Amino acid sequence: MSSLPSSQHDDTTAADPFFDNVLGLPCLTLVCGRAEARITRQGAQVISWRASDGRERFYLSTQTGGMKREDALDAATLAQAIRGGVPICFPQFSVRGAILKHGFARALPWTLESLVNHDAERSVAVFSLRDDARTRSIWPYAFLVQLTVTLEPQRLMIALQVTNTGEEAWKFTGALHSYLFVDEIAKTELIGLRGTHYEDATADNVDVIDPDDSLRIGEETDRVYLSPPASLQLVEEGKPALHIGKTGFTDTVVWNPGPELIQTLKDMPDSDWQHMLCVEAACASAPVIVQPGETWIGSQVLSIAG
Repeated sequence: MSSLPSSQHDDTTAADPFFDNVLGLPCLTLVCGRAEARITRQGAQVISWRASDGRERFYLSTQTGGMKREDALDAATLAQAIRGGVPICFPQFSVRGAILKHGFARALPWTLESLVNHDAERSVAVFSLRDDARTRSIWPYAFLVQLTVTLEPQRLMIALQVTNTGEEAWKFTGALHSYLFVDEIAKTELIGLRGTHYEDATADNVDVIDPDDSLRIGEETDRVYLSPPASLQLVEEGKPALHIGKTGFTDTVVWNPGPELIQTLKDMPDSDWQHMLCVEAACASAPVIVQPGETWIGSQVLSIAG
């Protein structure tokens, strides 16, 4: 099974850095040696990452929503979410607050601020999202959010920087909602969470201590791990391990819809729960308070063992 089709170049829009198309979604392609990452204008969302070995590491649903090149949204409309890659949840994680699920950052076009591409050692793209009339109608605060995507031959770093540009303090929850692609979830394990407390959303957020050396998925899993280790490993049988590190974020969210819940998700094929696992760098259990003029920074780093 292939997680993502090859991009298609549209020569008529070559002046636009988002000239690649993946499932109709316009995206920018970062290249570093033989490594590639593709990022959409909507949400500054990394939807594909292939390290120098060429293997796709992110899941993207073939039934995903999202703003296609031909779509034109009016000023009051938010695009449908892109199901896969690394959605940015801001200024709210899930339904833990008063506004729409996972906030609005993933549904809006971002501005490409700078781009250093086709570098042999490191390619970097920086995006920004600022408050405007549309965001203030949902969440009445002034902000600047910047996302820096750094691609190296064996590593991908995604850094989120949140600045309060207003005159009053505000708080947010959020995440880098990473959908990791796996060939077979039954032959996959997440290692490093033993002894960590988690809130189990499938059981009314009851507090549980994970007793296992590794986490294996066979049913719906929706956990917010509290103060987890900074580094985890995703291991698939017969493949190099994927190291998952984070800084700044207080929690790790692990999510898979399982065979029953996925049947209610219109933007995912029913069998795809077997080919993905979300391992998210998050601030979900408690909000981050940002004072006027202050900046908060968090990152997730993915690297290939060996």
